[in-house]
Amino acid sequence: MNRHVNKLAAAVALGLSVGLVAIAPTPTAGAAGELTLVSQDFNLIKDGTFRFIVDFPDDLALDGLPNATLVVTAYRAIATREAVTDALNGTLPRSADSIDLPLAQLPRTAADSVQGFVQLESTTRTPEKLQLSLPGLYPVTLEVRDGNEVIAELITFVYRVPDAADSDSADDLRVALAMRPTTPVRLTGAGEVIVDDDVITELTQLADLLDVLAPTEVPATISVPPAWLEALATNGQTRLADRLAAGLARHELLSAPRLPLDASQAADAGQQALYTDWLRDGDDILAAAVAKPSVRTVTFIDTPLDEGGAALHRDLGSRLLVVTSDLYDGLPGSLGTRADTSRLLTVELATDVRLDATVPDRRASALLAATTDPAHTAILLVADLLAARQELIDNDELPSRRGITLATPDLSLPATATLDAIASLLAATPGLVATTLDELALRTDELTDDGDLVIVGLPATVDGSLALRLTPTKSLEDEEVATASMLPISDPRPAEWQRMIDLLPTSALTDAQVTLIIADLQQQFLAIRSAVEVPTGYSFTLTGRRTPVRIKLHNTSDTPLTVRVRMTSSKLLFPDGDQTVTLPAQAFFDVEIPIEMRSNGRFPVTLEVFTPAGDDIHIAPPVPLTARVTAISGLANLITGAFLLVVITWWARHVRQNRRRRAAQKASLNHPLRGSDGDPLSGDTVDDG
Repeated sequence: MNRHVNKLAAAVALGLSVGLVAIAPTPTAGAAGELTLVSQDFNLIKDGTFRFIVDFPDDLALDGLPNATLVVTAYRAIATREAVTDALNGTLPRSADSIDLPLAQLPRTAADSVQGFVQLESTTRTPEKLQLSLPGLYPVTLEVRDGNEVIAELITFVYRVPDAADSDSADDLRVALAMRPTTPVRLTGAGEVIVDDDVITELTQLADLLDVLAPTEVPATISVPPAWLEALATNGQTRLADRLAAGLARHELLSAPRLPLDASQAADAGQQALYTDWLRDGDDILAAAVAKPSVRTVTFIDTPLDEGGAALHRDLGSRLLVVTSDLYDGLPGSLGTRADTSRLLTVELATDVRLDATVPDRRASALLAATTDPAHTAILLVADLLAARQELIDNDELPSRRGITLATPDLSLPATATLDAIASLLAATPGLVATTLDELALRTDELTDDGDLVIVGLPATVDGSLALRLTPTKSLEDEEVATASMLPISDPRPAEWQRMIDLLPTSALTDAQVTLIIADLQQQFLAIRSAVEVPTGYSFTLTGRRTPVRIKLHNTSDTPLTVRVRMTSSKLLFPDGDQTVTLPAQAFFDVEIPIEMRSNGRFPVTLEVFTPAGDDIHIAPPVPLTARVTAISGLANLITGAFLLVVITWWARHVRQNRRRRAAQKASLNHPLRGSDGDPLSGDTVDDG
């Protein structure tokens, strides 16, 4: 068996279930060389034509084989995936028919390539035609023989399609394609998305894949980091951005947070709201870039997932998890390679809380990851899908209630030529229907065992903790708010500080980058606060009951800074409380603090200068001052006492005068010179005689 078939057989063997073990035979010395399939007709109609083009090995010159024959042999139809693997391993069913094509008579498409044409027949057997009597999947070998020696060969498959009248949509097997870029999103220390050659290369590959899918109308379910689509235009990649926008609009585009954020770690840290906000932001970015709403019902899982993370996905609308096979194999209750991945798997998040999942087909994954011989790879993959479909029909099951997910083992982008060949053949093959994962989730039965759901669990937690990033974030945000309150409203720095703080939870930043960002922000905050210079400790004298004290502050920065000034003392009153003032740039400024005295003496006073927001954020350490109060002692006391004595003396004299006046008025009423009516008698009424 040739080396090419050996490699493909080994790849397919990676996805076999237990009991279907396939081991590619080891090539021996003198083994036949390999023919490379350039193209072939796969879906053949009754009594039609089988055409193919093959390349010869480099060490095999066509001109040196004048008498060689290319023998085309069809074997009996097969109906199981195991039979497909057996055929690739060289265990073929009985021969159905063969035809010899003189090599020298075959048209050449290149110096080392030939094209073959084989007429088909169904009811008769003649030497000039190849008999395929019934619809079905047939293994076919192409062997170049020189005399009795096979010098080059190839194993492939053809599908004699049923008549249109025999087709039934209930017999269609649904197939969904999933893929995503896998280059990690990374940020600079300034929080900018890195769009380097690796990113451009992978996004260009994605655009190419979308282009080759367009004529086939095969839909794909795709996840793309929103940050990349947003960053392309700002990095001068507008043409690539336009290509992606046009291509993605034809497919199912999955929601994603605006920057990478692990759902499990977010849930474990109690940050469901943060994840939700980032997912909403990601939806907005995708909608703006692609002009199409993204889909939340499907979620790709390529990193460990725990119960909290799965619950968060479910709460946000996901109803289908696409889990890589290596992650699925490690879950509690996993059936490993024995799981029938054409059914939906049930994942339990909590008691009686479940979510459906799909695992990419292992055989298809091995083939989809191939990067050489795309035409042959496509035929092997589609042949395997048709065999899976036929197994269901033969077991009286409906293929339409099954669904197979096509994806590379890590959900990464397949080779462009490989996907081009697979999608083109898939779209043209009756009985296979390409669909989206969202649609597949709605129409696929769940995996059961004797009528009971086969349930897998999830771990309670995953490695890594978002709390390690969030613990310093709270104090950093408090410091940012306090420092920002010192600046003019129009200053752009607070918005930039908040943007950097918001980035800290993302895995697009390394731990080392996070440490540097935090240190840089703290240094910026300190530099602004340190620009305000406060006086050192000193003494002052108060000579009135209410006296203002001037505090001189110095702003050494080029920006006006607002501060809050506070003086406190157990023996003095500060009726106006804290004073919030704006210090001009590069200038000294006097702050007047009114003080009321309650007693005389020497008292300690504390001067504190804060940011306008945040009582615990000092501009500088508290300054100790000393107040000497003389407002109610010495001359002031004498004057006050004299004034009080004058007031008391005046009040006593006034009282005595009022009493005397009232007594005199009362005595005059009883005087004998007053008449009966109380009026004094006049002199004219006196009787002198």
